[in-house]
Amino acid sequence: MRAFLTFTLFWIWTSSAFAQVFLNVQDFGGFPNDGASDDVALQSAFEEAAKQNAQGVFLPAGRWQFEKPIYVPRGLTLKGTYTRPHIAERADLEGAGTTIECYVGRAADIDKEPWKYESCVTLLGSATLDGVNLVYPEQADVWNPVPYSWTVFCNNDYDENHQVREISHCAVVNTTLVNSYAGIFMRWSANDHFISGVNMSVFKKGMVLDGITSLGVIQNVNIHNQYSWPFYGIKASDHAKAELLAKQNLENMTGIEFHRADWGWLNQVFIIYANKGFVFEKSMTAADSSQWEFGTRALPSFDISNSGCDLCNVAVEANFVNTGVGVNFSNSNLLGRVILGDSCYGSLRFTNAFFSFGVTGADVEKDQFTVGKHATLQIVNSEVLNFPEGISKEAPWRGKIFNVRGVLQLSNTVFAVPDTGRYDARTFEHLIVQGSGLATVQNVIFRGPEFRFSTKEKGRVRASMIGHREISEEMPYNPPR
Repeated sequence: MRAFLTFTLFWIWTSSAFAQVFLNVQDFGGFPNDGASDDVALQSAFEEAAKQNAQGVFLPAGRWQFEKPIYVPRGLTLKGTYTRPHIAERADLEGAGTTIECYVGRAADIDKEPWKYESCVTLLGSATLDGVNLVYPEQADVWNPVPYSWTVFCNNDYDENHQVREISHCAVVNTTLVNSYAGIFMRWSANDHFISGVNMSVFKKGMVLDGITSLGVIQNVNIHNQYSWPFYGIKASDHAKAELLAKQNLENMTGIEFHRADWGWLNQVFIIYANKGFVFEKSMTAADSSQWEFGTRALPSFDISNSGCDLCNVAVEANFVNTGVGVNFSNSNLLGRVILGDSCYGSLRFTNAFFSFGVTGADVEKDQFTVGKHATLQIVNSEVLNFPEGISKEAPWRGKIFNVRGVLQLSNTVFAVPDTGRYDARTFEHLIVQGSGLATVQNVIFRGPEFRFSTKEKGRVRASMIGHREISEEMPYNPPR
């Protein structure tokens, strides 16, 4: 039996010298690193914190074991000791600060009504998760991951009639998800959410936002499988294992999905080795998803800056975006294809962006940019690089840089195709415009082959102020690094 200690107050002094009061879970019978469940101790601490109107509950450094879902009550914070971007090693997790070991949520279907499954941590109205490391000890086989529900779920407070009683203003800060199957889900009226300083390694999905009816901020987020390396005994020198894990992510992982989100901001968000990086879709709930045909409020609208998707199959996929505001990318690096589907009636705008598309043998027929018949793609003050490496001259790349059936607007942009020996010179084109599509190309420089385009059906191209420069040993092309 654990000794029950009289609770004490844990004080955290802010820079403004105001004290924030937290209750220490150790005062309620919880102890780290002992291999025993800490569910009862944490629940007791939360109940007392609510009675005392405290700021929340403090988990000191060490491993804390939870066999039941953690529900952080309304207005409270679950706080750990953030020391650095955490790494979870099997032998010694104490050096990584506060570590929550999750033993809940196994064998869940996250793609179908994910809110029906128990998550490791559920944040209720205005709750916060701060300074913790989350790990699934039973997710032992990195090559054959087991499905789990969302690690962190931001939910509303509902009444007995399933109506929202209170909007959730959730926050997740200074937290690392070591080996999650699915990372963070912000659901239905998780408005004014704040996600900052989060690092995660995930097998299926990083983040999903749906039902957001007000502003939110996501910043300083890294989705990279390297945060799971120490847990699975993968070292930086193990190039073969690292490449296998990257291949697995490229086949299965999605970085961030945006569903209903009326407006929000992302800054300094980095995704690597994803099948899909940034995905824009309609709501997962029937009530919201039916509205896209009649208005704009059920569709995603975001401003994304200083962010990127590196070595992704598809960097951006937009099937539904807000038809008014749309989605804006600025100062972004996107290494992968960009797809605007036929169901997308809104616009994507890229300013000061760098695009790259390293074609592999499996992509010989794929286009770098696809613009659906109702969509608008705008690229300004940017650079587009295409290098079809990995394809032999016997099987050259046969795609287009742009395949347009909607609207394309290009201006003040540089295009470069450095390795002309990797595509079929007889069929290569920068641009094809089909259907009723329209492309305007103005003040654009082409490095490598001269500007080539074609039209089909009623497609139109309007080009002006086009420049061209060869790529040679005397005048090589050195892309940004």
